[in-house]
Amino acid sequence: MKFLLALWFGKAINFLINIIDKTRGSNFSGEKALLIDKQMVAHFKGIDPEKVLFITGTNGKSTSNNLINHILKTNGKTVISNLEGANLLAGVATALLKSSNLFGRVKADYFIFETDERFLPIIHAQLPAKNLLVTNLQKDQVQRNGDLDFIYRKVAPVMKKEGMRLFLNNEEPRAKSFDQVTSNVITYGVEKHADSFVKQEGFPTMACPVCHHKIVFEHYNNDGVGPFHCTHCGNKSNPEADYVVRDVDFAGRKFTAEGVEFNMPYNIPYMLYNYAAAVAVAKEFAGIEPADAAKAFGSFKNVGGRFEILKYKDKTIKYMRIKQ
Repeated sequence: MKFLLALWFGKAINFLINIIDKTRGSNFSGEKALLIDKQMVAHFKGIDPEKVLFITGTNGKSTSNNLINHILKTNGKTVISNLEGANLLAGVATALLKSSNLFGRVKADYFIFETDERFLPIIHAQLPAKNLLVTNLQKDQVQRNGDLDFIYRKVAPVMKKEGMRLFLNNEEPRAKSFDQVTSNVITYGVEKHADSFVKQEGFPTMACPVCHHKIVFEHYNNDGVGPFHCTHCGNKSNPEADYVVRDVDFAGRKFTAEGVEFNMPYNIPYMLYNYAAAVAVAKEFAGIEPADAAKAFGSFKNVGGRFEILKYKDKTIKYMRIKQ
């Protein structure tokens, strides 16, 4: 009964918000409904954990979420997701509130949720997803997150859950190291390209998340991301990931993956790992072949991501949000 009261209260809030502005309310109704039933998310019906994917990490969550949703929907799948980027428990509750019937039953082919790193264990406790995509774990919002080891320790128990399948960035040392806690791993990566770079010898690098010795990068595709090995333990990138973005042509706005040519919606280096992850998830999670996934890339427009291209009169504005 407590769940139904929370559900109806949340739906009433959404109804009122829609009268005022249909583009608002990505978090509010879930936040208020959770005051009535703190375990609300666990009580929704019709969710198969095998069909649930969480996307977490420091950078790239929103873009990966939006792109994967776009691929699945373009290929005829129904998806429930928090595309607005509300990635705490209340945001997940709101997405489910909006999609459920009056008895809390939801119906979709897949459920995909962007989840904040710190809140991943809290959300997973109520919605035990069996699939998890990790973009990267890097220094970010230190006033809130503290040091990276704190975040690493916080998310590690979720990786170890029975039946969990991990989609891991092959070239980001912290994300890749989670392959040591389970064998059910799909890796994705990016081939060296024109904007890859090296740093001068002696330049500060990073400590291995497993043994805290020095990590050495062969080159960088993004800062802190590239083929690597630890100088002490076995933590290293695979010689080749399961899914790789190759033949990157920034000028021509295209790349290949799994032998298929893709349009590049945003021709900037740090987007390439989002593309690789999306191809991997589409195939392994939703059974969408790369050739079918490629059809969606040409029409993809990021919604509320860190990077947007805006048009104003005769001007093009490239807008990048920086959380720091």
